[in-house]
Amino acid sequence: MQQAVSLFFQADIRRRCIPSPGHPATDLADVIRRRGTIYLLGREDPYASASPLMTAVAEHVLDTGLLLANSSPWGGRLCPPLVSVLDELPSTAPLPTLRTRMANERALGLSFIWAAQTRPQLTSIFGEHEARALLGLTNTLVMFGGSKDVAFNQEISDLLGQVRIGRRTHRGSGGGYEGDDIAIMRPEEVRQLPERQALVIAENGKPIIAKLHRCVEGKAGERLLADQRALRERLTNDRRMVITPEARATAALVEARRLGFVDDENDHTRSDL
Repeated sequence: MQQAVSLFFQADIRRRCIPSPGHPATDLADVIRRRGTIYLLGREDPYASASPLMTAVAEHVLDTGLLLANSSPWGGRLCPPLVSVLDELPSTAPLPTLRTRMANERALGLSFIWAAQTRPQLTSIFGEHEARALLGLTNTLVMFGGSKDVAFNQEISDLLGQVRIGRRTHRGSGGGYEGDDIAIMRPEEVRQLPERQALVIAENGKPIIAKLHRCVEGKAGERLLADQRALRERLTNDRRMVITPEARATAALVEARRLGFVDDENDHTRSDL
């Protein structure tokens, strides 16, 4: 929590987060009712992690959605549903209540989409049993290639099951047909899934290999990239107005000299401070 509080060391960040007459607090219930979108952006940082704060805010948003569902005129269900997209779940906002919410609140109109880079990430944050429960409660699994977790690749291969392949045999006295059971996908094939393809396992349906395309392709992608470049240029220009640490240190030294805390000749601080 101390790391989360350190995010508010800068005065301008504190002002943005404190309600004022011209800057009221965000009404989360009103945003959800108007089908708005709430964005939480952050990253795992060993020195100033936003994860505890983002987790608390995400829990508050979900609790607000649950209260709205319980008072909903549509039979205690949010309509349209509230979809929570939890990207980089283990490192950004590892919700301790996620398993319970996935089990109980989907029937109330609260849906969840979560993503993690590796299976060990889930285990390190939630523990083995909790991570396995999250996977079990997930209706649709989407896996990309590149996984180096041999045990998990084997688990996915076992989950896909086997298929019987028939073959004709020839013997001296005649021929016949035999069948062999082989894995639908071997563990190494799970790892070797090519780019722009994903393995999709949906409930009790048959697995499929889905072909993907990037959001930055095509005309819509060109517009997205152009908007990204424009935003980066604007942020770069804004950062030029930020006072550098060197400038802050110089200003502090000048002020200390003015107050008599620094000896101008030897540039040392006074010993009686």
